[in-house]
Amino acid sequence: MIIRIAIPTFLWTATFIIFIAGFVFANQATLLDQRYESSIVKLKERWIANRSLRTKAEIWRVLEARAKTLSRSERGHVADLVIRYSIANNHDPLLLLALIETESNFRRDVVSKKGAVGLMQIRPFVAQGLADELNMSPDEAVRLVNIDVNVKIGSYYLAKMVKRFGNLSLALEAYNQGPTKLRDKLRKGALLNKRYTRKVFRSRNKLKAILRDTV
Repeated sequence: MIIRIAIPTFLWTATFIIFIAGFVFANQATLLDQRYESSIVKLKERWIANRSLRTKAEIWRVLEARAKTLSRSERGHVADLVIRYSIANNHDPLLLLALIETESNFRRDVVSKKGAVGLMQIRPFVAQGLADELNMSPDEAVRLVNIDVNVKIGSYYLAKMVKRFGNLSLALEAYNQGPTKLRDKLRKGALLNKRYTRKVFRSRNKLKAILRDTV
């Protein structure tokens, strides 16, 4: 025998109203969450933009003091590039500037005896080897006198060395003498004097002192 239980109409109505209210509340909560997340994203973007402006002003002061071989417009351009690729490759902007100073003394068209070119002293075969990873053509990658190309490749190459060797000190040595040569030395247990790394960090300290002195 089937027992039928009669549920009063008002209970059905109340249940339906509670369900709808819960649904509406959930939707409102979701919308609030979305608005909150959107606000956080906007605040973060605004903070990054403001931080970039402060960083650019600091970099500009350093370049004004040290990069006498660059024109005023080139200094502004280098400042923009250093910010962009420091963010893209997780570098300290001052360290990137110190590396540029160590490599070329801010001379955009200097060529070393070994054929390294430009601000970050990139050798053409290294640039060509990185072209695919940077969505560049080999012909574009070897235009190393071009400031954009040079800083893009140099900053990426340093980040690649950090990832390969696990720390900045070894990455700088690899940047200077080449990863294959450094790997061979490490494999043989050779003592590394890290002269180049110390030179870069001395440069960074001098650049940092400029900021302290001009505050």
